[in-house]
Amino acid sequence: MRRWLICGGADGSEKALKLLERAVEERRPDGVLFLGGILRPNEQHAKAIGKKDLTSQEAKLYAAFFDTVERIEVFTALIPGDYDVPLREFLRIGMGAEVQNPKMHLVHTAVATGNDFAVCGIGGELTEWIDTGEHCVRVSRSAAEYALRPLWSAEQPRKMLLLGSAPSGPLGGTGERGEIAGELIDSYHPDLCAVAGETEHRGTHRIASTTIVNPGRLADGSAAWFDWTRPRNEQAETLDLHRTPVTS
Repeated sequence: MRRWLICGGADGSEKALKLLERAVEERRPDGVLFLGGILRPNEQHAKAIGKKDLTSQEAKLYAAFFDTVERIEVFTALIPGDYDVPLREFLRIGMGAEVQNPKMHLVHTAVATGNDFAVCGIGGELTEWIDTGEHCVRVSRSAAEYALRPLWSAEQPRKMLLLGSAPSGPLGGTGERGEIAGELIDSYHPDLCAVAGETEHRGTHRIASTTIVNPGRLADGSAAWFDWTRPRNEQAETLDLHRTPVTS
């Protein structure tokens, strides 16, 4: 599998899901790497403390997203975003969808493989000590390091890592989470690392042999494309999916 559509940050937008479908139809990737952000982050943040269950609207957003993933009919690897919470509900719904759709793979702290690639992901915020609670997806450094060991030892020639935190630098990573993201990339040296980030910081960067891509937010019409068949300095490009109107 050579050509990948990279995106994340649908933010509860049906229009964003239509952009995803159209991008797959037009560009015909071999696979999709989705970096979380199914639910609306502002709404989630406002009611973060004490959140235990999904609202009916959030359940509908999850259903719409996983229906879209099934319709596009390509290999899709995905992780949760910061506010795709409670995490247990994201995983419960995602695992149910995975049973129905063999092309979909939850790779949050897990590895999925193909003939020539292995992909693993760590969704949400990377922290030094605190693992996830109900109000925000968080993964500690030690848990992330443990989860990534199978990726490091995978025999497939191409290794891909999905992170919910961008490394410190031009792709928008800051603070503890940015520092840990950079150290994980440097330690496990995947060939491609796709990171969730704001559209204003979208683009590509390199750490040693790793190409790092921040596709921006799908809700802004932003995504990225990665093609292994191109020369290294031309493999990644950002996409503006708003180039033609999409009706709601």
